[in-house]
Amino acid sequence: MMKNLTICILICALTVMACNQSTEKKSMGITTNSETSKSLYDDALLAYEDVYLNKYVDLMNKSLAEDPDFFMANFQLAMYYLYFGNENEFTEYANKAINCKAKLSKGELLLKDALSKLLENKTADVTDIGKKLIEEFPNDVYAYYPLITFQGLIQDYEGEINTLKSALEIAERPAPIYNTLGYTYMVLKQFDQAEIAFNKYIELAPNIPNPYDSKGDYYMQIKDYNKAYENYMKAYEIDTTWSYNKAMNAKEIADSLANQ
Repeated sequence: MMKNLTICILICALTVMACNQSTEKKSMGITTNSETSKSLYDDALLAYEDVYLNKYVDLMNKSLAEDPDFFMANFQLAMYYLYFGNENEFTEYANKAINCKAKLSKGELLLKDALSKLLENKTADVTDIGKKLIEEFPNDVYAYYPLITFQGLIQDYEGEINTLKSALEIAERPAPIYNTLGYTYMVLKQFDQAEIAFNKYIELAPNIPNPYDSKGDYYMQIKDYNKAYENYMKAYEIDTTWSYNKAMNAKEIADSLANQ
């Protein structure tokens, strides 16, 4: 499914996995006083990385129900809705994030600055803030994800690829990064590289539907409709809520071409 769905991104998994504010250079740190909220937040991130987006939104909102002042949960949803062009929801969650009363970590303060600029201008270039976040926390893979999203928003796809590759060097769970990388290569029409990325995604996450859905999208782009159908159906076999309409569309095109 389309990226970042890298995110966003994957948008976006624009996040950190540490609890409360961290004093370690390795981790950005997040601020919440609720262990339940933190647990729901972590589960939401995993759902996002596997591209179960409805589950992601539901879990993030449940996290916020436990801690309405949870900056990162509000930030995550704000960026999610910005990526999908839902301006009302973006504005709602962005304002909630900016108005959080909790004492934020250094990483959260940087993201708050970026969010304030995006509220003023949704096409603002805030990649400088994303780069500063990485400079501060070079060993936290989740510090790379905001920059990936910010680069995608301004269509700096070459820069996005460089950031994705840097994230891969330290990622403990690299599969979602390969998904975003594959779509970014497709935007640039670098289809050989896209195929390599999607094959790696399938290798790393063979038991969820999205890798096959993504590979199906790749085959649609290169007009190999039979292979697109096969991959969409593989996703559908894993989870029957996935890819069936895409598979039928690919089959219809393939059959039409065969009958010409």
